[in-house]
Amino acid sequence: MWDIDRYITLLMGEIPKLTDDENGYGPNGTSYIAHIDILEDIKNAFLSLKQIYGDKVRKANPLYASK
Repeated sequence: MWDIDRYITLLMGEIPKLTDDENGYGPNGTSYIAHIDILEDIKNAFLSLKQIYGDKVRKANPLYASK
């Protein structure tokens, strides 16, 4: 089982990946997924958690970037 820090890092990395901007997986980013709308409540919850766990937002691994 993962330790709590690893688990939080994985969870905190999901909203940035789903966001349809230059850093996300949507058409405005890497085009891995179709555009989805993230509800304002979800965005606000993520921003609140980011204040506490900001250093735990997982960055994409460049080894797996599309070329």
